[in-house]
Amino acid sequence: MADLLGDLAALRRRAREDRHAYPFPLLFFGVASFLAMPLYAPAGPAPHLVVHEISLNPLTVLGAAAGVRHPLALGLYWLAVLVAGALATAWWYRGRGRRVGIETSTSGYLAALAIGLGAPLVSMGLVWYLPRTTFGLWGQGQATGVGLVVIPLATVLWRRKAPRVLTVAAAVLGTAVLQYAQAWIGQFIAIGLGLVVLAAVERSTRFTTTTAAYLVALCVTAGFTPLTVTPATAWSMGSVVVLPGFVLVVGGLVGLRRG
Repeated sequence: MADLLGDLAALRRRAREDRHAYPFPLLFFGVASFLAMPLYAPAGPAPHLVVHEISLNPLTVLGAAAGVRHPLALGLYWLAVLVAGALATAWWYRGRGRRVGIETSTSGYLAALAIGLGAPLVSMGLVWYLPRTTFGLWGQGQATGVGLVVIPLATVLWRRKAPRVLTVAAAVLGTAVLQYAQAWIGQFIAIGLGLVVLAAVERSTRFTTTTAAYLVALCVTAGFTPLTVTPATAWSMGSVVVLPGFVLVVGGLVGLRRG
């Protein structure tokens, strides 16, 4: 009996490993991060670096940073990466599921990335509305604190199967406030939201560890980048992509070893 139970446990473990397909989104977004580096070329020989400047343009909270030479191209690049990455990941998981006979649902992942893509519109609403209230525009630190409280709350609501409208509202508001506060890494916040949901579905120790490392990398990136050097260069202004991109690529390569 013990041998039979051991065999069943081994089969379950093997089945979980066979359905793991997470290296693809990690490598996709990791490589795309480094490919964005040329788009961070500064606007001039020594541009004025503005770490927190939001206009009524949703792309400004998806990485279209102030001070780069072509902010529109940078914003559209990240928008295309997020949309293409979401669709390509869903396609990859579906194909992997057909090959191994066990398909991992990507509906939650797609919903999370949709929130990450839709939240910038809410961010623009905050930019328009807050100055018309007694609160005024929130400072970067204040908005970051609010976002870091609301997003974990949304995660708890999701895990406890709270009413969907309440969970989605909390997730959208938390993401919008955090992207408003950390506009330089708004695109990585959207990616991280999707990875957290996908890791919960995958139940892979390696993937969960990579996702946790990625979230830590975002905190470090938010605090210490873009690097301030004179004159500014594509490398200094594009330093925001280095640590998150590195964690994604390494995590994807490690994941290829199965687990």
